[in-house]
Amino acid sequence: MNRKFHPLPANYRPGLRIVKTGIAVTVCIVISNVLRLTHPLLAVIATVLSMGKSIDMSVRSGKNKMIGVLLGTALGGCFARLLPGNAGLCGLGVILALYLCQLLRLKGAGLLSSFAFAAVMFGSAQSAPWRYAGTCAENALLGIAVAVVINLIVMPPNYAEQIKRSFAILHERTAAAIEDAANRRRIDVNAVESVIESLARNIQLYVSEAKFLRGDDDEVFAISSRVSIYRMIVDELRAVETLELTEAAPPSDKIQTVYEYHMNRIRQLKKNVL
Repeated sequence: MNRKFHPLPANYRPGLRIVKTGIAVTVCIVISNVLRLTHPLLAVIATVLSMGKSIDMSVRSGKNKMIGVLLGTALGGCFARLLPGNAGLCGLGVILALYLCQLLRLKGAGLLSSFAFAAVMFGSAQSAPWRYAGTCAENALLGIAVAVVINLIVMPPNYAEQIKRSFAILHERTAAAIEDAANRRRIDVNAVESVIESLARNIQLYVSEAKFLRGDDDEVFAISSRVSIYRMIVDELRAVETLELTEAAPPSDKIQTVYEYHMNRIRQLKKNVL
């Protein structure tokens, strides 16, 4: 008996970032074993925390996290020299690690810096805190570096293509919503709005990438310049939606006037994007 294969729905499939994080963790552990590093846990934590949404974000975040790790391990070495594992010193050290990351504008580095500090405080002996701090820094820096490299070479995100696909979907859904409004049927405005938000996020990620990682600036700019018009169309569709018109029941003259006003606005805006 043949069984039909039903692939996992798109909403439940693991994202690319999740897959790349798993690959990076595997590579990190393999390298740790080859180099005979004794504390791969911090390397794994650093890898997971350093996998950015975009390549450029990953690189910038990786630089910040490397500095944060050095700060955290240095603080851990200083405090462990006094009294390793002491509750009060642990709290004070985390405060200092977070504050220094904030003061130096090391965005996204505070969490890993705190982990590195705690690892040294709880793992080192009072007699050799700096040796242990060096080991923790070594592991964490390896994890950050692996995450950045994997993000660069393994299935790098193509935001330009995602933007083009989202824009095509937006075109279709907006046209369908306008047709429903023209025929006084139920309008799925939320479906249009969700695509606009997804498109806006992808444009923001595309713009955040370094120039050499992009390639379709003119086309992406042309699409981004139309997003505000689509938002205005959504506002007009919302206004039509609030009238609660149906095909069966003709509206009153007053409601019809309001309806025609919004539909004319929609048609004018439509000429600029469709």
